[in-house]
Amino acid sequence: MTLKFYSMIQRIIPFIFILSSVFCQSRVEFDRLIRSEGVWYLQGSIKPFSGVAYVLSKNSRKKTQESKYFKGQLHGAHTEWWENGKRKRHGRYNSGKRHGRWVEYHENGNIMSDENYKQGIKDGPSTEWHDDGIKHSKGEYVNGERIGPWQYWDKNGRPIQYACIKTRFGEIIIDLFYDEAPMHVENFKGHVRSGYYDGTTFHRVIPDFVIQGGDPNSVSTNRKTHGKGGEASSFFGIGDRRDPSSWRVPAEFNDMRHERGIVSMARGPERDSAGSQFFICVKDSPNLDERYTIFAKVLEGMKIVDQIVNTPVDNRDNPIDRIEMEIYICN
Repeated sequence: MTLKFYSMIQRIIPFIFILSSVFCQSRVEFDRLIRSEGVWYLQGSIKPFSGVAYVLSKNSRKKTQESKYFKGQLHGAHTEWWENGKRKRHGRYNSGKRHGRWVEYHENGNIMSDENYKQGIKDGPSTEWHDDGIKHSKGEYVNGERIGPWQYWDKNGRPIQYACIKTRFGEIIIDLFYDEAPMHVENFKGHVRSGYYDGTTFHRVIPDFVIQGGDPNSVSTNRKTHGKGGEASSFFGIGDRRDPSSWRVPAEFNDMRHERGIVSMARGPERDSAGSQFFICVKDSPNLDERYTIFAKVLEGMKIVDQIVNTPVDNRDNPIDRIEMEIYICN
């Protein structure tokens, strides 16, 4: 039995040696590689590099990166680490391009992103997280392009939603300031969700100052009533609870400044009289600070705002040709 076993071992050893020779990979520091015409070589060699290359931290000499190569191209697993030893990034390459699932991590060890690639192009589900583990965004890519609805959350886990104002000149995208003016944001979103603003116009445009809209009266062709209407979308404690037309929003003046691109709520002579009308600053207007509630800012579309403010108007600053709007929540 012992002789048989010994004989079998003798026959297997050569095969083990051959397999180890085939699959054994060179391990070198990345500094020993050079790149020429898109191909990686070991210094002093004319043969494209196959094996594993790693990077050591200059401070701690700990490994901060390790990648597999095949015939001069990144091919296989790739991993990076933070200086504290926690994983930073992990994924795979296929012939020099990211392929498959790639995961990145914050320095504290929490996951940062989880994405999918096909031959170097984002393709598939994509999710990102804040450094405290709260989800930041979720959506999908197809061939490098974002498709379908995307969702966003702030560091408190609250949904981040932008508002898109569609006009015949193009679209204006605004960012809503939940923390600075929660009631005004909720009021605005309430009107948006109900379609209250759709078909209303920018009824007041003044160069070097503002464009103003959101009055339900502007749906009518009776221009004399434009600028005189609008109520809150919900009861915020101002007005008669039983009479929605009397509802108003309490002032939420803050330390933000009425700079170009700021979106603020129009109101009447009384402090707590905001309803539905809003305006966008075309130019810095410090005279409005702490007198009107700022609740948003233009992210994209100031060129559209500039076009609107320069349209011909009548003697009441109302554009001669109607500039209707449609507002919807967007990301």
